[in-house]
Amino acid sequence: MVQRANFRILTLTGGMLALASCAAPGPQLSDAGAAIPSSAQGLVGSTPQVLNADFGQPSLRRVDGSAQVWLYHSPVCGLNVFLYPDSSGVPRVAAAVPDNGDPVRCLQSLAAHGLTAAALERPAAS
Repeated sequence: MVQRANFRILTLTGGMLALASCAAPGPQLSDAGAAIPSSAQGLVGSTPQVLNADFGQPSLRRVDGSAQVWLYHSPVCGLNVFLYPDSSGVPRVAAAVPDNGDPVRCLQSLAAHGLTAAALERPAAS
């Protein structure tokens, strides 16, 4: 009887280990090989190429002079990304602001959602 109980425990443990190996993979990597930032602050300094690799095309892109505002939307949140050119003229993220108050969940949702529909507004007249 004890052997039978030990066999059941051993079988149950083996089955649980097999199921654990089926767990979801770790964080997705962008083409650059870095993990998607876990905070909106982690996007600061990123280039448009990094944003496209991590989140796809924005839902809306607004150009106002040298500044750009990119808007990403997922079922969980919206993310406003503000880009300004650096000293060599390359646009870089200056700030990223999620509208749901949970930046980690927002960035994970955007990365998983794979948004593609971009709209480009005409630059505002100065």
